[in-house]
Amino acid sequence: MNTYCSIITSNYFFYIQALYDSLEQFETDAGFHVLVVDDFETPLVYKSIEVHTLNTIKEKYPEDYKLIEKYEVDKASNLRWALKPLLLKYLFEEKECDKALFLDPDLYFYQDPGFLFDHLDQKNVILTPHWRSSNPEIDPVNFDLLFVGGIYNAGFFGCNSKAIHVLDWWLRACSYKMSKEGGFYVDQVFLNLMPIYFSEDVQQINHRGCNVSNWNTVECVRTEKDGKVLINNTYPVVFIHFTNGTIKRIAKGDDTLLQPLLATYRANLVAHKADFKFAYETPCAISSCGTQRFYI
Repeated sequence: MNTYCSIITSNYFFYIQALYDSLEQFETDAGFHVLVVDDFETPLVYKSIEVHTLNTIKEKYPEDYKLIEKYEVDKASNLRWALKPLLLKYLFEEKECDKALFLDPDLYFYQDPGFLFDHLDQKNVILTPHWRSSNPEIDPVNFDLLFVGGIYNAGFFGCNSKAIHVLDWWLRACSYKMSKEGGFYVDQVFLNLMPIYFSEDVQQINHRGCNVSNWNTVECVRTEKDGKVLINNTYPVVFIHFTNGTIKRIAKGDDTLLQPLLATYRANLVAHKADFKFAYETPCAISSCGTQRFYI
């Protein structure tokens, strides 16, 4: 059985609903599992989404969980990120899934991602590069981030049931350190090592329409043909990673071809949470000099 999965705090469930809707349009028969790391009183129910609690993971994998329980002080960030390999292991061993695609809740799909599951017939792990600028003269910020934030983006991670040994390694790496200093970037930078130490297991996805975001505008040029957005005149947009930076860039008019796709995403979020606003639409604070600041 194929499945999608994600990890959230309960207040992000409406993001999961929108993400589910974006996948459902392709009539996929894959399952959808979400792990909620905090307590919630109102039942989280939507269509065929299966919701799991942190206590379930603790009870099924007490020894594995001990490796990362120190991150419970930061459930929304460090614990949630460190739980990715353990959730995937749980889905394979307890839910008998065969292949799984982990998705950050701020992804949204515009093309059928079924071919990504097909890649897991050949390899046990699939990764998507950030595709940050390879030219420091054109985009020095994103070039530098290749050496800080990692080559691959951990907002997407695919694997099959033969990848348990890779997941166990990733969990232990997260247990060692979850930092954004000294060359580390929480759970993400460890992905750099997977193609080296697990070379027989790992495949890089070179479809440039996967994980489109603000960090890859140089290497993944947006073009239009017959009313459709393509990447580098070749790849349709499969999914966009709608970070705050991505959203703000599109809204400001710096990524204009993606504006209709952002509008679709926003409409779906509002359908599930009527008072929803993007971060850039809501003033964060007024600085001492009177300049309005916004979330990035």
